[in-house]
Amino acid sequence: MAEILTFIRHTKTVAEPGICYGQADIDLAPTCHDEMNIILEKTINFQPQLMVSSPLQRCTKLASFLEKHIQLPFHVDKRIKEVSFGEWELKPWDEINQPKLFEWTQAYENIPPPGGESFNMLLERFDPFWNEAWHNEAKEMFVISHDGILRSALVKALKLSARQVFSFNLSYGTIIRIKRVESDFFSIQIL
Repeated sequence: MAEILTFIRHTKTVAEPGICYGQADIDLAPTCHDEMNIILEKTINFQPQLMVSSPLQRCTKLASFLEKHIQLPFHVDKRIKEVSFGEWELKPWDEINQPKLFEWTQAYENIPPPGGESFNMLLERFDPFWNEAWHNEAKEMFVISHDGILRSALVKALKLSARQVFSFNLSYGTIIRIKRVESDFFSIQIL
């Protein structure tokens, strides 16, 4: 059974500040190799036996980089894609219908953007992945993913609410190492 799940958020993207994106397949910024090297330095002493990535290119490019350096192939899992913002994808936040946006910000846990997912819908999608990961034969696993998935992992590990988990600053390249201490108790390290 797995002992450690290491969640790694992709590096900075080419998306302009103020653009709403979730499942849009945005590429990485030109600075990505420098940022990837920082992630590699922080994780060089970890010993994953399995690496899983979101299918979006901002994650698979990071997984490919790590694969070359740690000699560990990865596979993709669509359950760890970012939350879908539906009709809001790739729109500037200030051009989104403001009453709808306000309504969503007041209850994003349960209200999805038009055609998208609420945070609780994301958690439902993530839950089977979380449970399966802990029952995997690999003692340590790298999970290359997104802000929403890292927050979902914190909700599960720390039993936080959707509101509480957004108090964490999870910038690009954040690494969250979750170690199972007991069946339902976890130790968390955020790098």
